[in-house]
Amino acid sequence: MIRTYTIIQGKINQFKNPSFEEIGALDNVVWIDLQSATKEEKQFVERNYGIEFFTFQELQEIESSSRFFETDETIEMNLGFVSSDKELAVQNVTFILKDNLLFSYRQGDMKIFAETVRRLKSVSASERKEHGLNVFLTVLETRIDADADLIEGVNRGLNAISKELMAKRSLSEDLLLGIAQLQENVMLLHETITEKQRVVSSLIRIPEFNKIENERLKIILKDIASLLQHSQFSAERLEYLQNTFLGLVNIEQNQVIKIFTVVTVVFMPPTLIASIYGMNFSFMPELAWMGGYPFAVGLMIVSSMLFLWYFKRKKWL
Repeated sequence: MIRTYTIIQGKINQFKNPSFEEIGALDNVVWIDLQSATKEEKQFVERNYGIEFFTFQELQEIESSSRFFETDETIEMNLGFVSSDKELAVQNVTFILKDNLLFSYRQGDMKIFAETVRRLKSVSASERKEHGLNVFLTVLETRIDADADLIEGVNRGLNAISKELMAKRSLSEDLLLGIAQLQENVMLLHETITEKQRVVSSLIRIPEFNKIENERLKIILKDIASLLQHSQFSAERLEYLQNTFLGLVNIEQNQVIKIFTVVTVVFMPPTLIASIYGMNFSFMPELAWMGGYPFAVGLMIVSSMLFLWYFKRKKWL
């Protein structure tokens, strides 16, 4: 599917899935958005506008040079956008800036693009800028706001787990898995936000872009830096919470081991006494003694009570 956006006399117009002939006839095009495009649609845009989108293999690369590429005519960017349908996942989106035109290429529907269109339409006609950089920065601003919401969601989940852990001292497996899932979410967000920081830092060094949107680029960089601080703080809190959980697990295990140790030590003297009187020697004075059995049992009880009294005195129980 191809969506084309034009700005004529300050008015933004959207053309959903136009024919190739209609696309060629449009004037003042600022954005061409390809969503799950067919091979023919992709080839048409590449051929008619002299661009080339990233291949699938290039989208998977993590080197900075593969995420941001500048030529004499184009600025090519590959960004990871976090999708939050059920579980957080990263979807790669390709952006290409050529002259005043922005191209975007993605797989699947993403709410962030619909929100971007809404923001573009909400701007007054006098303030609407007719260049693709404005559209791209609007996409970034919308994505940054969405990332901020996701970080707030992580913090709410973190607070809920922290309260449950401290109040109920719950050490369930689900709690630990919840902490691990939040850590994974924070890492995904931190990674994608860092990518945006590198891209914006590269854009602000381009004289043409710096002249057009200098203040806006600086504000975006400040917002990104703020998100990185929040994500780092959330990561540290999650690590602290995980350490607290593991500490409580160790305390619980130590209590169990302590109980087994006390029981073992308390029953050692009676076991020793029973072993002595269980020996098969021909001469044992207590065998012919009427009080031998009560004496042995009493000795066992007294020895156990002595150990219990000693543990209590040392406050080991």
